[in-house]
Amino acid sequence: MARIEIYGDEAGDFSFSGKPGSSRYFGITTVVLQDNRLEHELLDLRREFLGAGVRLPAGFHANDTDWSVRRAVYELIGRHDVRVDTTYVTKSHSHGHLRESNLRLWKMIWYFHLKHLVPLVAEPGDDLTVVAASITTAMKRADVEIALADVVEQVHAGPRRGHLVQASSDLYLQTADFCAWAVQRRLEIGKADAYEMIQHLVQSEHVLF
Repeated sequence: MARIEIYGDEAGDFSFSGKPGSSRYFGITTVVLQDNRLEHELLDLRREFLGAGVRLPAGFHANDTDWSVRRAVYELIGRHDVRVDTTYVTKSHSHGHLRESNLRLWKMIWYFHLKHLVPLVAEPGDDLTVVAASITTAMKRADVEIALADVVEQVHAGPRRGHLVQASSDLYLQTADFCAWAVQRRLEIGKADAYEMIQHLVQSEHVLF
């Protein structure tokens, strides 16, 4: 029995207003790693930046760092055996019932994403842990935890569990954040500079609608 860990972060917002600043897409990106070398090297890289006077109060966060930091992180991620998978929706194509509930949209995307991914990375009897980044919306944490647990139960028959974790406390969630930022940037504005640095790691990309 193998132990499989999937780390995921979302990108985009829950607004359906279509106003400037609102994302056109919403989705999640996950990473699956074969060993823990990347975690150690990211920690070393963070220490180097802190020693050079770079402020990283919440660890690595793609949207809050300049390109010199992003480039170093992407280069490091790109040198490791990381499986990256993404699932997105075009918000303007979302059905009404998904617009009525942030939680319903979030859970639906996680379900379709894991339904595709889990059989590719885990055998039925493997021990599966899914770690999702905590999200800062009006959704209650307890409701999100219940939704994640329900999704994980539906997609895997073996031992399984889901956790919500602050991205600032987990370097693999920060890895997922960087990969999600690269995918979202390409989808939203056609900028592929970051995406090209991890493209060889991306195993699947789905836009559900």
